[in-house]
Amino acid sequence: MADEGRHESASSLQCYTCKSQMSNTNCLTATNCSDGSAYCRTLVASAGVGALSAAVITKSCTVTCSPTSSGFGISSYSVSCCSSDLCNRSGGAAITCSYTAIILALGSVLRGSVL
Repeated sequence: MADEGRHESASSLQCYTCKSQMSNTNCLTATNCSDGSAYCRTLVASAGVGALSAAVITKSCTVTCSPTSSGFGISSYSVSCCSSDLCNRSGGAAITCSYTAIILALGSVLRGSVL
């Protein structure tokens, strides 16, 4: 009988979930995903110029997930995926990548205006 309880918990992935939050501390609600969900997804969108910058974090359970990272001038977007219980705790790595993309984009703009 003890095996049955373990089987039930193993079949349902747990992920941290939130929608459009400005801080990862607001994205630590543990959620039991539906049976079809195989991944925990963290999406971070950020934009900024100088001291004016912001990041928005969304975490969810999902059936499929494709890690993505891209920058568009002064904004960036990244998706990270993982597949173990509560594996998407940190939004920090994605935010760090986003701020790096912003700094690189700003450096290119500033270098272009100096030349």
